[in-house]
Amino acid sequence: MDRRKFLKCSATGFIGLAVSDKLSLAEAGECRKKAKAGEAYNVVILGDTHFDAEPVELYHTGYTDPNPTREANHRKEIARNIAMWKERCPKMLKRAACLVDDSTKMSFQMGDLIQGDTGDFESHTKMLHDVVNYMKDALGPLPFVTVAGNHDLRGTSDAVATSAYESYMPKRMSEELGKEITKTTFGFNIGPDVYIVIDFTHPDDAEVEKLLKESEGARYTFIVVHGPVFPYDSAKYHDWILHGRSDKTPETRRHFRELFAKRNAIVLCGHTHTTELVDWYGDGGRITQMIMNSVWAKDELAEYKVVESSVEEYGRIRLAAVKDKPATYEKDKALFDEYRPGIKRYSMSYAAGSYKLKVSDAGVTVDFYGGDSTRVTETFVLR
Repeated sequence: MDRRKFLKCSATGFIGLAVSDKLSLAEAGECRKKAKAGEAYNVVILGDTHFDAEPVELYHTGYTDPNPTREANHRKEIARNIAMWKERCPKMLKRAACLVDDSTKMSFQMGDLIQGDTGDFESHTKMLHDVVNYMKDALGPLPFVTVAGNHDLRGTSDAVATSAYESYMPKRMSEELGKEITKTTFGFNIGPDVYIVIDFTHPDDAEVEKLLKESEGARYTFIVVHGPVFPYDSAKYHDWILHGRSDKTPETRRHFRELFAKRNAIVLCGHTHTTELVDWYGDGGRITQMIMNSVWAKDELAEYKVVESSVEEYGRIRLAAVKDKPATYEKDKALFDEYRPGIKRYSMSYAAGSYKLKVSDAGVTVDFYGGDSTRVTETFVLR
C-alpha cells in the first residue's frame, strides 16, 4: 500500500474514509506479499462481535423459532447485543483501530461476526454487508478477513442464512484478499506464513487437507476457525469443538488434531466468549490455541481476571455441572483427560477486548487490550 495513503488513513483513525481511500484489489493483494527475510508484521484481531443494531426490525423482521424457549433466549441475546453496540463496542473498535501501524498487514475477526436470527435471505445479507462495511470504516483499508461462525449461519431457516453467507462472504473475501475465494474454507499467505480459514459449522475436510499439503514448508501454520480444537471448560458446551460435538466422529477429530500437531499449528479462534490459552504437545508435535473474545457485554469484562490457570483446573466447571450424572460425568472426564497430559500451559478468563498478533522469526505473541484499554492488558507468548 502507498505509504502516503497509509499515513493519511492512520492520522484519522481510519474513520469516515472516502471511497478513493479504499484499497483496490491489487493493493489488497500487495498487503500479503512475501516479506523480507526476518521482517516482523502484525495483525489486529477481534473475537466474536455479535453485531446488531436497532430498531430490532432492521434485521430481525420475520424471525421465529419453532422452540419458544430458544427464541426467547435468542431475543435476549439480541437485546444484549444492541445495548453492547450502542457504546462499548464502538469504543472497543476505536481502540482496535489505534493498534494499526505501518507493520500491520491485515485485520481478522474470529466468527460470530453478526448475531444472525434473521427472517430471510435479504435481511441476512444486509446484516453481513452492513457489518463488514462498519468494520472496514473503523479498522481501515487493510484487508479484513472473517471466518464463518455458528451465528453467522443462523436464522428462522439456518439453510437460508447459510445460503446468504455462502453467497455473500466468499465474494467479499475475494475483494479483501485480492485473490479468488470460492468457499467458506480457504487459505492465504502473509509473507512466509500460511493462514488456513475453516468453516466451523460445515468444515470442508478435503479442502483443509489440500491447503495443508500445498503449504508445506511454511514458517508458521495458523489455523483460523471459529470454534476451538480443544474441549473448553463450560457448564453446557464443552465439546462444541471442531469435529467434536458428536461422539460419532472421534476419529475425524483426532485425525485433524494429528495433522495440526505435526505442523506445530497455532490455532486462532473464538466462540467461547473467553480469552484463553492452551499449549498442547502430542501426536508428534504441538498445537497452541488462542481463543479471543470481543463480546464486551458488561463493563467489568474489560478487566482481565483469570478464572483458571492450571492444568489441574482444566474441566473443573463442566465436571462440577454434571457431578450428579455419573454416566455423563465419566464420559466428559474421559474427554478432558484425553487432552490433559499434553497441556503444558493453560489459562482462561472471561475478559473481552481487542488483540494484536505479532509475528517474526523470533516468535509469535498476542497482546490483549481489555475493553478499550490504552495499555496492553496481558501478553501471551505463542511461540
